[in-house]
Amino acid sequence: MRTLLYMLLTLLTGTLVFAQNWSGQTSGTSHQLRGLHIIDVLTGWACGDAGTLMNTTDGGATWMQITVTGVDLHEVVFRDAITGVVVGDGGTIFRTTDGGRNWTSVNSATVSQLRGADWGSGGVVWAAGRDGAVVRSTDAGASWTALNTGVTTRFLAVAAIGTDSAWVVGRDGAVLHTSNGGLNWTSQANPATGNIQDVQFLDAATGFACGSNSLVMHTADGGQNWVSRASGIAAGQNGLFFVDNSNGRSVGDGGSIYVTNNGGLNWVAEPSGTTHALNDVYFPDQSNGWIVGNFGTILHKGNPTGLSKNDYSPVTSLNLEQNYPNPFNPQTTISFNLNERSNVRLDVFNIIGQRVRRLVNRTLNPGQYRFTFHAGDLPGGVYFYRLDTGKNRFDKQMLLIK
Repeated sequence: MRTLLYMLLTLLTGTLVFAQNWSGQTSGTSHQLRGLHIIDVLTGWACGDAGTLMNTTDGGATWMQITVTGVDLHEVVFRDAITGVVVGDGGTIFRTTDGGRNWTSVNSATVSQLRGADWGSGGVVWAAGRDGAVVRSTDAGASWTALNTGVTTRFLAVAAIGTDSAWVVGRDGAVLHTSNGGLNWTSQANPATGNIQDVQFLDAATGFACGSNSLVMHTADGGQNWVSRASGIAAGQNGLFFVDNSNGRSVGDGGSIYVTNNGGLNWVAEPSGTTHALNDVYFPDQSNGWIVGNFGTILHKGNPTGLSKNDYSPVTSLNLEQNYPNPFNPQTTISFNLNERSNVRLDVFNIIGQRVRRLVNRTLNPGQYRFTFHAGDLPGGVYFYRLDTGKNRFDKQMLLIK
């Protein structure tokens, strides 16, 4: 009876999770969006055709277009909030070391179209693409070396672990693996009957890949054995992302979105609200995710937030600033700086010490943050707001005038 009850609760819980809706965000472009990298619940990057490169610092409420080139861009990846690369046609690689404020073109050591990129450990980053091209950097993308894969396959994605291991996937079921920094490559047999569009490894053993003909496959031994895990998948898949060994999403043709909570053994369809092809998906945590696709499609799942972040300026100290404007009616901006990753609570209290709002309750990376506080439903008077990181606490006073 307990086992049956547990199974029913699991099913009900899963159904409730799956039922959460995806909502569209305004991208400001009609171009095909191909690549996506989300740094945290506020900060993310997307790229696509005709040099489309865009950034959000407020959870996707606004996406800012950044012009670096006119060629199609296929993948954008960041090592952290500061250092990233974007790759595209003609061997294009642009690099940033200041959180995307400036992008510099670097010599990629190839003229082939680059379709995928991924960071390994430290300064190691890989890119792969057409004509069997694979290039690798060991200095965080400043310089690149072309590697000989021994094939002319069009690679579509790459996944990296550590400094020396990488997997490239592509047309006609191609999977190649290196364990020595690209000096030697081994072809890996797999159940794919078409193109493999995306690949992700969580560690040196556990990997997932997806592709055409409703493909999702899994390996538990570094690719020595790939097995199909496509139960419930009914469309070609273009991108996938797992937050851990169990929980993942896969997206693809016809606006298809699938979710699993058992490592891909079973997949359940989620409504997307679009029929446009979806190309990439990224979840920075269990609750918040983004998807990009054709015709400038951006979808988001998660809780909206009034928090925004500035990644462009380095932060050396922890502090809470005076709200502005003050006095205010009905909204004001509360700013604070974090010099280390912290579990942050930002609360508002009335004059007698009762908490009237919890504005922020989450783990945040270092940076400059601003929260737009709306107090239209509160009575006028003196309020206090508190920043608590677990290690430090700051309090300030503000005045709501009505």
